[in-house]
Amino acid sequence: MPVPSPNSPPEPLASLIATRKVLVCVGAGGVGKTTLAAALGVAAARMGRRPLVLTVDPAKRLANALGLRAFDEVVQRIPVEAFAEQGCRVAQPLDAAMLDVKRTFDRVVTRYAPDPESRDRILHHPYYRQASTALAGSQEYMALERLYEAATSGDHDLVVLDTPPSAHALDFLDAPSRLVDLFDSNAFRLLLRPTSRLQRGMFRTGSVVMRGLTRFTGAEMFGNLLEFFGYLSSTFDGFVQRARDAQQLLQSPDTAFVLVSGCDDASTQQALYLRDRLDQSGMRVGSWIINRVAPFAPGPCQAGEELEAGLEALLQRLGSEVPVGDKRAAHRLAQRLGQVAREMGRLAEQDQSHVEQLRAQLGPSLPLVAVPRTADEPDSLARLCALAQIVQGEMQPDLEAVP
Repeated sequence: MPVPSPNSPPEPLASLIATRKVLVCVGAGGVGKTTLAAALGVAAARMGRRPLVLTVDPAKRLANALGLRAFDEVVQRIPVEAFAEQGCRVAQPLDAAMLDVKRTFDRVVTRYAPDPESRDRILHHPYYRQASTALAGSQEYMALERLYEAATSGDHDLVVLDTPPSAHALDFLDAPSRLVDLFDSNAFRLLLRPTSRLQRGMFRTGSVVMRGLTRFTGAEMFGNLLEFFGYLSSTFDGFVQRARDAQQLLQSPDTAFVLVSGCDDASTQQALYLRDRLDQSGMRVGSWIINRVAPFAPGPCQAGEELEAGLEALLQRLGSEVPVGDKRAAHRLAQRLGQVAREMGRLAEQDQSHVEQLRAQLGPSLPLVAVPRTADEPDSLARLCALAQIVQGEMQPDLEAVP
């Protein structure tokens, strides 16, 4: 694939789906990244590519939409026939899998342990299960590890990664480097060396330091923790090298980031900040999806007035045929329907204004795709296909009308 020039025009999202090997969806929590990642995968399948969607903690509704009872770490395939049954045409099946931090950590340890004995000492250590899932940065590191596995396996043309939910979206990029910095630290490695002065001096049984630690954690607990990391240190070089390889993959022309936000200032500002940080890190932001935009039509607020007036006119024509009590109830209903229509119109105008302001702020350098708001997240392959058409830039279907 040719390397895009820094001055080349931006590619539409459909082009990124058709040409890249990795798409990474990033943004604030709750903006619909997981569903949109699935839609990007469906779009790739429609184009004839072999896609894999890697997700974290997906909603059950999305599993149901894909025809799965639940997501699993093992890759599950949604065949072409399943799409055809719902009137969707795809050229390739869609593969989906969920990140399992513990199983991915197991594979990393197995791969980099110097021998079976070292591997077993780590995997069977009482602290291993907690460390493999709760160690700071482990989830984000393993997301990158799983991404690298999938992207280099040759089994798929495109891997779409739904980044882990976190307090801050940049944790996905920063946490693995912090973990690597710890594992690559000379001081940390020296601490774990059984023959080091630190272990033979400060941390020996009965030392002042160990007596002090006993008051808070217990000397045995601290000693076991040092022992565990001592065993794990045999894999540190492998951890560090794979993290560097994954970093190169993220910075490769084969990878593009897709920013996702809603029509609110908080998620938009976080996405703008992410865009700047990704640019500074040498990572390519390929597109921006603004999700859940209220459908807009010219004069939406007037539509509420017209609805109320039309209902009132109908009541007048019916005249005496409608009992007085029913007429009062109908008047109240007409007023309420008109009020709801006006509120929806104002929301649509606000969302449209937000989209246009963001489009002007981004300029021509970053394509912006607006996805309409629906009552619920897509719950069928048909609705995911309709969403895929939108992200591909085809005629925008009415998602609410899709069965």
